[in-house]
Amino acid sequence: MKTKSFFILTIFILLQSVILGSISTYAKEEQKNQASQNSAGATGFTYQVLFPENQNSDSGFFDLRMTPGQKQTVEIVLKNPSDKEIKVNVKLNGARTNSNGIIEYGPNKFSADKSMKYEFTDVVRAPESLKIKANSEENLKLNITMPEAEFDGILLGGIQLQKESNDEQAVDDGGTMVINKYAYVIGMRLRETNQELSPEMTFVKAYASSPDFRNSVTIDLGNTQATVLKDLTVEAQIMGEKSDAVLYESKKNKMRMAPNSILNFQVGMAGEAMKAGNYRAHVIATSGDKRWEWTENFRITQEEADKFNKEAVGLVQNQGIDWKLIGMIVGGVIVLVAIIFVVIRVILNKNKRNRKSKKKRKK
Repeated sequence: MKTKSFFILTIFILLQSVILGSISTYAKEEQKNQASQNSAGATGFTYQVLFPENQNSDSGFFDLRMTPGQKQTVEIVLKNPSDKEIKVNVKLNGARTNSNGIIEYGPNKFSADKSMKYEFTDVVRAPESLKIKANSEENLKLNITMPEAEFDGILLGGIQLQKESNDEQAVDDGGTMVINKYAYVIGMRLRETNQELSPEMTFVKAYASSPDFRNSVTIDLGNTQATVLKDLTVEAQIMGEKSDAVLYESKKNKMRMAPNSILNFQVGMAGEAMKAGNYRAHVIATSGDKRWEWTENFRITQEEADKFNKEAVGLVQNQGIDWKLIGMIVGGVIVLVAIIFVVIRVILNKNKRNRKSKKKRKK
């Protein structure tokens, strides 16, 4: 709780009652990343990947070696063991990197690096949905059209399969209702050559942010190669523009980055209020025997600081005394005391006059 809010609450809690309403929140768990299963389970259906002859490995996902301009159709068998017809929705997603350094194959809003030449969803096509009759199966067809120009590296993405109107399992978790929705996500890796690319990274930008309503500095780092960047370690320090004193720092290791994607690396402010000003971000990243280092300037505006401080939870604000606020509270208390004093004086004077009046009548 902010110092100012706490101070106000402490004063006024003596004058009035506060009624708090309970709030129920709803969360949705959007997928289960897993291979083919024997039981339909919570998803309501099962699948089987039909690997073509140009499958490049024994993995549980598509790993295809193709040629420039090649067109190919691959299939996934979807099986409905129930006694009712179902509809399975299909979503294609380009692989991206989340802020924890994990590759996401399902639907996401993470960014691609500007170095990306070919998007997975432009190369692979699929129907938006597929109906499967009761106790039967259907083949989902995925049409692949490779770019005409030969390229080194890989295209990486995922195929999400989710039953429409999937039965929602509501779980009461201490007053919070959690609605679980399950889906399969099948990976697909496409390549034209076996040329191994040397990892390369760039510093994109640093900026103020508030993930999960907690003040932070986000540093965007780009994987500029069409290859998975493995075993990545990033260490970042935030300093003033002209000071070497470290204000905030963060370090994460064993991360991975999808090809040509952006890592939104976050440096938390440890619950402190965000302050406008000019800063420096010093970043060291390593992957295997590769090492990158950057020191870049960035600015936090007053507008950004005010906005994020207002939204932040668990904020510890080291602010000076707000004399104007104190003056208003003290003034209000004085007025209240004065009113009570006047009322008491009026009552006492009235009682005094009544006593005098009674004595005169007795005489």
